[in-house]
This record gives sequence, structure tokens and C-alpha cells, in this order.
Amino acid sequence: MDGAALLGRGSLWSATATPGPELPALEDAVTADVAIVGGGFTGLSTALHLAERGVRAVVVEAREIGEGASGLNGGQVIPGLKRSREELAQRFGAERAERMVALGDGAAARVYDLIARHGIDCGLERNGWFRGAHSPMAMAYLEKTHKEMAARGIDAVLVDRAGTERMLGTDQYVGGLHDRRAGAIQPLSYVRGLARAAVAQGATIFARSPVTGLKPQDGKWRVTAGRGSVTAGQVLLATGAYTDRLWPGLAQTFIGVQSAQMATDPLSSNLRASILPCRAVVSDTRKLSNYFRVDATGRLVMGGRGPLGDTPSPSTLAAIARAAERRFPMLGKITWKHAWCGRIDMTLDEMPRIHRPAPGLWTVVGYNGRGIALASTMGAVMADKLAGGSDPALDFPDTPLATVPFHAFRGPGVAGAIAWYKFRDALGFAA
Repeated sequence: MDGAALLGRGSLWSATATPGPELPALEDAVTADVAIVGGGFTGLSTALHLAERGVRAVVVEAREIGEGASGLNGGQVIPGLKRSREELAQRFGAERAERMVALGDGAAARVYDLIARHGIDCGLERNGWFRGAHSPMAMAYLEKTHKEMAARGIDAVLVDRAGTERMLGTDQYVGGLHDRRAGAIQPLSYVRGLARAAVAQGATIFARSPVTGLKPQDGKWRVTAGRGSVTAGQVLLATGAYTDRLWPGLAQTFIGVQSAQMATDPLSSNLRASILPCRAVVSDTRKLSNYFRVDATGRLVMGGRGPLGDTPSPSTLAAIARAAERRFPMLGKITWKHAWCGRIDMTLDEMPRIHRPAPGLWTVVGYNGRGIALASTMGAVMADKLAGGSDPALDFPDTPLATVPFHAFRGPGVAGAIAWYKFRDALGFAA
């Protein structure tokens, strides 16, 4: 596979998404209770939940809705946090850890509720998430994970090698874990649907209005954007992996990495029957995992981690194509019609971070590859905080800004980490 030949073919999601709402650019001075910078999952979910509470929310987006990470991801709706209850309890205490785990466990269900309540047309499929074990050691890890999930009453099934091959159509795994809470969506259609729902509830959204200034003024905040400004009592920076220098130090609290994807044309009926017949979204236990699914239109979508930057490299795309061919040799010389990439904000502890760097100023970063379910849920969390609520079901702590050590050298650091993870994956360790 010549990866260079795939460059410039564009996102599958932008080619197939439902139209978004027509939104103006900001050209005047407006006021709000809450100004939200960033029109992705977090910002729009927050605006929607605020509007439902009767709070005046204004969103300013630098480009069009969904042109950042929210419209470029894999479309996998995966619940749960990446840290265990025990790890969270050591850090935040047992009672709060219990609420945090429950919040993460219900994250996918919150997405389904938003889709149902607001009639969002985004190709929702609820066939679960299958995590394939790439080694016997990784299978033992999944067995332990399954016991912990069963103790919490989670609908998940441990699957042996033969069952895994039947469900996925590949013999590349020794077994797996099927979490039946998960699902898949067309992510750009979903984020556009959130925007439409937020506007219908009374929120205001401005597109093509990059923010150029943020400063306190007379006890409030003034956000300069486009050819206008927003004055609000509180501000949420919801720019995720696309965070820039608007607030000093924020972009240094995470590592931005690339997630590259490719998609075929709709598969033939024979291939559809043999590739992922269970129709779950799939990833595996490698740290440098590929993730894949067959979407609602029958296209195979395959993704994987790439280097820093915004352009998928030919070598990254070639590696993803080889990964697909190893798992599904029946593909033959399949044509990959689309190729694209987006950024992921990765934190060192693989946890989302809520920060309050100044009175009335909030930020959220760090979904670590689980942006759809967690960002939608964090929108509800942030709406509760910004509206002065105290819903215990939305309890998630805010923490001080913490810069990633040696962030200026993240390029060599990421390269070194990739080499180390490849070594661990080859030895059979689970992520």
C-alpha cells in the first residue's frame, strides 16, 4: 500500500455527514452568563445543558462546527474512565472515586439520551466495544478487568479464541472482552446535531470567529473573537487538543498526538458477512492499538496513532493499511477511499482534567481517545459547575494546572515513548 497515494482524500465523515445549522460569525459586542470557547463535543454539550437550565450561553468557534477533533475522531462511543476505582480512591478518596466511576460508566448512556431527546440523526449503532487480547498475558488482564466489571453489574462478556474469531472475522486475537454498553456514531453528524439542539434550546453559537483575546474586565471576562466580543461572568475554554496560547500554561498540561484513519467504499455483501459480523467497535490490548469498525453504510474504518502534527504521513497510512490486511486478508487489494487525521489530548495519568486557573475561568482537557462519551458527559458536569449546582451524580474534581515535564521536548519524547510501547506490545503486555 502506497501511503502517499492516500494523502488528500479527505474525511469520510465530512463526505457523509448530515448538514449543520447555519451559524453567523461574531461581529458585535454581546453579553452572556457563560462564554464558551470551542464548538466541539465539550463546548456544545455544556451550552446545551446550560440552555436547558435557563442559563445564557454563547459559544465561539474558530472554524466551522466539527472541524476540530470532534468531527475527525473514530466515532466510537466507549464508556468508562481509564483509571480503576482503587487508583481513583487513593487520589480522591473512596466516596468521590465511587461517584467518578459511576459517572464514567454512564457516559455512553448519556450520549444515547442526548441523541434520543434531541432527535440527532447520526447513524447510532449500539453493538458494543470488543477489546481483543493480543497475547495470553493480555487475556489474563482482560479476565481481571471482566471480574471488576461484573462486580459493578456491567453488561460485559469474556470471549474465548474461537468466539472472538466468529465475532470479528479474524484469527489475530487469543480472546477478548465484549462491553455491550458501547456503540458507534457518525461523529460529525453528532456534533452538528448537538449544535442544532443547543440553538433550539436558546444557546447562541458563532462560527468562523477565532478568539484573539481573553481578559478580566470589571468583575467579568471579555472574550475578543472575530470582529466582536463576548462579555460574560464565566468562561469555559473547551478547545481540547487544539488548545493554543490563549491561557498561559494550559497547552502544556497535555501531549497532543495524532490519530489517523482510513475508510473504504461500502464493502461487498460477502465481505460484510465475514468482516466484523458482530458489528462492534474494536480495539485491542496493545498500547499502540489499531481501532476499527464497519460503519452504518458498510465501510471499513481503520485507525491508529500517528506522529505529532495535523497531516497523516504516508508511512502512518501504509502501516494502518497493513494492519487491516493482517487482520482481514480477505480484503485483497481493497481501495481505501478516504484518509484523514485529528488530534488527541493525552494526559500523563490518562484522566480528563478540569481546571479553574482563575476566578470564573474553567478549562477541560484530556479525554485520551474517549472523547465522544466523556466530552458529552463533561458538558453536563461543567454546566452543573457553571450554573452553581451541586448534583452528586455529576461530581468530578477540578485540579490545579500541572505542566507536563519537559513539554518543550515532546517531539523526541513521543518518539521515544512510541518505541518503548512497541517493545512492550511485542512482549505481550496489556496497555
